Amino acid sequence: MAIIKTEIFGRSLIGAFLEANNSFVLYPSTLNKSDLKRMKNIFNVPHFSFTINNSKLLGIYSASNTNGLILPNIIRDDELESLKKNLKDLGNSVQIEALKSRDNAFGNLILCNDKGAIISSLLRSFKDRIEDILGVEAVIYDFAGVYLPGSIGLANNNGCLVHPLATDEDIEYISSVLKVETDVSTINRGTPYLSAGAAVNDNFGVFGSQTTGPEMMRLTNVLRL
Repeated sequence: MAIIKTEIFGRSLIGAFLEANNSFVLYPSTLNKSDLKRMKNIFNVPHFSFTINNSKLLGIYSASNTNGLILPNIIRDDELESLKKNLKDLGNSVQIEALKSRDNAFGNLILCNDKGAIISSLLRSFKDRIEDILGVEAVIYDFAGVYLPGSIGLANNNGCLVHPLATDEDIEYISSVLKVETDVSTINRGTPYLSAGAAVNDNFGVFGSQTTGPEMMRLTNVLRL
């Protein structure tokens, strides 16, 4: 297990810029060498330079597990084909698809791991396709007064953290869908938007520099990092 607290592009919103799972990490092509070296020292999986329509907000626009990667249809053809080639050369069989949804910040809209997915009501018409891509059951569920479950949750195959306003019923239901221990937390000194503050997989984690000691303890204990 390896974890660090750091910044990317001078900001503690780590998860806005990185997309990580147990198979690979996607990082912006403009990431400086020292930050990239730090990421590679933590995540012991292949790293790929990537943009989405020239945007570096990879964690905002994409959602993934070890089975699939969901991207917005604003992605350029050359970006998509380059990523597919890189993963194929690696021998990775992950399914990659750009969904034609008007609401396309999939990192904010989908909370998932390799056991299940919770998707926003905004993606109702894409539920079946999301299940096919990620290879898990997906349920439509908004909680804590927010319709962006991916933005207010952080999950791996060991655990899940969600917005502090999630009720006991919310927590129990989310736990049953993702099939992991679930609890509430904040990140980056009280921020409830958990996914923007970290990038994690089952063994490694990079957290925003503003994350407090008590927050780190809670996050790493539940995620078992």
